[in-house]
Amino acid sequence: MQLTLGKNQMNPSANSSVNFVDLTVKKKGGGSIIDQRPLFSNDGETLYVVWKNIIKVCSTQTGDFVREFEPSDYRIAGILVHPDNVHVIIGCTEKGQLDFWSCQSNVITKKLPLKLASEKAKIKTFHIVKYKTFQGNKICQALITHLSECGKKIYVLLFDIENGTCAKSVYVVAKSQEYYVDVIGNYDENLVAVLHDKDLHILNPARNLVDKLHKTSDTGRLPTCIAGHPEEDVVATGDNTGRVVIWKELFKTRPYTAVFHWHTLPVREIAFSKSGTHMYTGGGECVLVKWTVANPAQKTFLPRLPAPIKHLTIAPDNSYVAVSTLDNGIIIVTPQRKLTSVIQNFAWGVVLSSKDLFPAGLNFDPRSSSLVLNSRTGHVQFYNIHTKSLLCNLNITAQNFLTQERDVIIVNTEVTKVALNHDGTWMATVEERNDKVSSIEVRLKFWRFDMNTQAFTLNSSLELPHENGVNALQFQPNTLVFGDEEWFAVTTGKDNKCKLWNLVKPSNVQNTQEKTQRWKLYAVRDYRNLAATDASFSMDGSLLAIGFHSTLTIWIPEDFKMRNGLSHIQYNHPITRVEFGHHEACHLVVVASQQYIVVWNILTLAISWSVSLSVVSLTYDPKSTYMAAFTSDNSLYVFTPQSPTVVYKKTCLIESTSSILAATFVPHLKEIRNPSFGRWQAKSQLYFLDSNQELLTLEPSGTGISLEILLDKGTTPLNGFSDHLNLPVSSQDRAVMPAHERGTSKGMVKDLLNVTAHTLPSLRELCSPFILLLAKNRSEDSSDDEARDDSSEPNDNEVLTKLMVTPTNEREDTDELSTELFSYDWSSLSTILPDKDNLNHSFT
Repeated sequence: MQLTLGKNQMNPSANSSVNFVDLTVKKKGGGSIIDQRPLFSNDGETLYVVWKNIIKVCSTQTGDFVREFEPSDYRIAGILVHPDNVHVIIGCTEKGQLDFWSCQSNVITKKLPLKLASEKAKIKTFHIVKYKTFQGNKICQALITHLSECGKKIYVLLFDIENGTCAKSVYVVAKSQEYYVDVIGNYDENLVAVLHDKDLHILNPARNLVDKLHKTSDTGRLPTCIAGHPEEDVVATGDNTGRVVIWKELFKTRPYTAVFHWHTLPVREIAFSKSGTHMYTGGGECVLVKWTVANPAQKTFLPRLPAPIKHLTIAPDNSYVAVSTLDNGIIIVTPQRKLTSVIQNFAWGVVLSSKDLFPAGLNFDPRSSSLVLNSRTGHVQFYNIHTKSLLCNLNITAQNFLTQERDVIIVNTEVTKVALNHDGTWMATVEERNDKVSSIEVRLKFWRFDMNTQAFTLNSSLELPHENGVNALQFQPNTLVFGDEEWFAVTTGKDNKCKLWNLVKPSNVQNTQEKTQRWKLYAVRDYRNLAATDASFSMDGSLLAIGFHSTLTIWIPEDFKMRNGLSHIQYNHPITRVEFGHHEACHLVVVASQQYIVVWNILTLAISWSVSLSVVSLTYDPKSTYMAAFTSDNSLYVFTPQSPTVVYKKTCLIESTSSILAATFVPHLKEIRNPSFGRWQAKSQLYFLDSNQELLTLEPSGTGISLEILLDKGTTPLNGFSDHLNLPVSSQDRAVMPAHERGTSKGMVKDLLNVTAHTLPSLRELCSPFILLLAKNRSEDSSDDEARDDSSEPNDNEVLTKLMVTPTNEREDTDELSTELFSYDWSSLSTILPDKDNLNHSFT
């Protein structure tokens, strides 16, 4: 029996232009906070963390974000406390600009471009040195290093921190582009140590950076880090065999050396205590080692850190040690190895390749309004995008993290699939481990949210649900009244099988107290021994679509019998994604592969439309009919299954060196009725992850206070800022809110200044709308103003919204768009319809 094409196909020869709303990619989470070494304040109570071109200030006691400094113009290469003013932070950017931040006002008080010989120079390290001249004068200068354009020279430069002129310079011939720099001694007479390959260079700033060269090894040991002693002319170097070597009497022909060896993996970081009595080291073993320098045999350990160590920072009074770990976190501990706090808003995975960073993808938890995704090894994290906070890290595998060995790759068990049901009361996970030596490990776990403990607890653990791994995992929407025993979850596996799991009560409870419902296998199916790929339930849960190689099959969950098998000889590539349409598109099934998107109509058993597209990620909006497809060239296409008309298109979302790993729609706390966001993001907002482990979204290009703050008025924190926005508060909050008037400008400013800083938006977001609102209130208070009609006067929320968004005349609704067609490659947006003579399907 032949299938017929849908009647609403567009003419493939038609073509016209569509103007899309201009949206900008903005970062909402992720991004490295461990690229640069953090910095303690002089009293040790706060920690300054570098995040690209921004310095974030966090509390060492709680780990909470306190405030952030005014952004720099460029990416920051390093930060230090001003040697003559502890209330000023100096940062050096990769472009060679010194920025001076005031710790009181958080703003940049001075920008000093350094006079570099080459505009293409990229600063790698930044330090401050002090030394005495022959006349006895004390000199304080900025020490920076960078590679030459050819990469064969390491330039060491000293700059005046007042005028940015270069005072002294020297270069070291580089055999590799990896090198390490640190300052030796106190602020009276510094030396500079440069370590690369097997060469240790000791440079004296007081003598025009005269160089003393030492060889670190005559074997295969390669250097990995360096640290200068804070008081003496002593330096410590680490190597790839796990040794730490301390060098003394540096200007002698043969310096005195002492070896400290505990690590088996390369030493990644060394830090001395402020007096130099103790030394801290760390590496891939995830263990912080504290040494007594005078006695190498005396050492203590802080084991089982969440990830390998990258940086170590000591507080000025030795009260804290900040341990930066490769999961993008900073752990604050005391010298007595007591955990104080953790700074981590978005956890990273620590894996061998970027494609395995987030195997479980992006998932939305409707209960906590948070994203659920892979975290550190064996964990999943719940990240609230509205508050930009990490709610929790849930240990799924309950296994210790196995560190690597010198010559062996150690494989840890990782979470590969995550699914949550319609209300977030159930979560299912799949964990896998395959070291290609022992038998593969696969576990399917079901977790129930405990309302009493407010945490997920393990309900069922099923060993080897599929022999070689799991390809898809999804819960059935709980919209049909089938009873508890007919509520299903589906998995497809690499064993070419599809399985249904259901929640049932124990069959024999007479002799036990066990009455808890458990998940068990309901039925197993396959289709012509073809590879089972993806699966999707319909919106009401009454149908189940499963992809077997290039064939789309439709099943009834209750009896798990196949009703239809749909295929087309033109589309014979393996299906990677299957997704039912929602709401008015619930009768359509979108099938994606690395070569095409095909939309099947399950009522007519016909292809509605198709397009050639290399899809890497496909996701749907649960609140509307919109879907988003990301392609291998980092392009985004937003569409509805009913029509091949593109609702929104954006190319070059991220850099070509990165890739999109996962995406999902997150429902808004309240619908946004604003054309600047795009009609397709009115109910939900699109979030996606890239290979840089950054969480991104699309928003209007202008700056301003987040619309979520305005729209979710019930969750706005009670402070002076929200009060002047005239946002409603709960009766409980009103009871504790002090009475004050907002009718005068003086009162507004006083209330605003009395609010704690961490409850306010940044100055950049605050000042513009606040000043304009202030001017508006002054005009209202003036007795000379003309009377205005109250019925036509917009309230403060409306005024502020108008200030924050840029209205556009661009049309986004597919009904209003001029007719636009897909081409077969979707570049000119014109439809290519399959030849109906080539269509075929089968029934079972």
